[in-house]
Amino acid sequence: MFFTCAPHSHRAPADQGSTVTVTDGSKSLVVDLHCHKQSMTVGDKMKAEAEKAGRMALQYGSDLTKKINREQLETIIPKMTDLNERLADMDRMGVDIQAICVSPYQYYYWADAELGRETSREINDEMAETVAQQPDRLVALGTLPMQNTDMAIAEMDRCINELGFRGFEISTHINGEELNIERLEKFWAKAEELDTVVFIHPDGFTHGQRMQDNYFLNVIGHPVESTLAISHMIFGGVLERYPGLKVVVAHGGGYVPAYAGRMEHAYHARADVREDLPNPPSHYLKKLYFDTMVFDPDQLGVLIETYGADKIVLGTDYPYDMGEDDPVGLVNKVKGLSDHDRTCICGHNAAQLLKIES
Repeated sequence: MFFTCAPHSHRAPADQGSTVTVTDGSKSLVVDLHCHKQSMTVGDKMKAEAEKAGRMALQYGSDLTKKINREQLETIIPKMTDLNERLADMDRMGVDIQAICVSPYQYYYWADAELGRETSREINDEMAETVAQQPDRLVALGTLPMQNTDMAIAEMDRCINELGFRGFEISTHINGEELNIERLEKFWAKAEELDTVVFIHPDGFTHGQRMQDNYFLNVIGHPVESTLAISHMIFGGVLERYPGLKVVVAHGGGYVPAYAGRMEHAYHARADVREDLPNPPSHYLKKLYFDTMVFDPDQLGVLIETYGADKIVLGTDYPYDMGEDDPVGLVNKVKGLSDHDRTCICGHNAAQLLKIES
């Protein structure tokens, strides 16, 4: 066993954020598996390359969306870069440990492979330095140059065996390539071998021109991207071939968990849906983990009831405005949860996945 649920001395006072209190009055560990850190150094270095490639963040947003996001940067950048501000927010939110991962705008899968490898290494080294400053509060999920499979595997190995990372964040597609393409077979095999977490987080939507208004690129686009990624991994056989994978999907798994019955029906009704897939979609969905980033306690309750409290991990999407500021409070609002369920969701499950020792 890699974790305990003892109270932590840095725990925020009760009026500063919800806590997980069990029947005997003790406080259990709270682990945020979905939060971000941006590398300003790499961002500045890659700005000209991104402009050349036409890969500017939120290029499909409306004028109002772009204005709001520019203004929001004033709040977000200090939280991304100032460790003291991050720790103060963690205390306020009742979070003991964050698993930090790169902002999805910094995947850089579109870059030349060598440049992708260079930026991944620089971002990962920076994250390792940050974790080293607060090793009892932070662990890291690395980023990888997924445009080149061998380079991605080499960086995965370096991060786990040299930097002590606990997993990796990848996008829902690799610059337009789906996650079940043949060249990624070696990648999935290595991730399974290393017994490491793969956190799937979208970056906008591939057809952003249809989602320019009302911040649809994020509001609708992100869940759709996660839905497509899960579907390709299931029907493309990735989860069948690599049953030991530890995959966590952001934003409650997108729309798939709430409408999986359509997949299930299609599998039994049509040969072209179940082609080469020995088990129905529900078999594979139960292998996945989903974060709590659904905002509504009733929806979270359905997610927990359908897939089990042991498959749900806490997430905040810190420090974005589309995040959850009181993650434990959201879990506490779900009706009918036992102390055991709340303890598992708020920290126990993530601690097991990330091999957190305390």
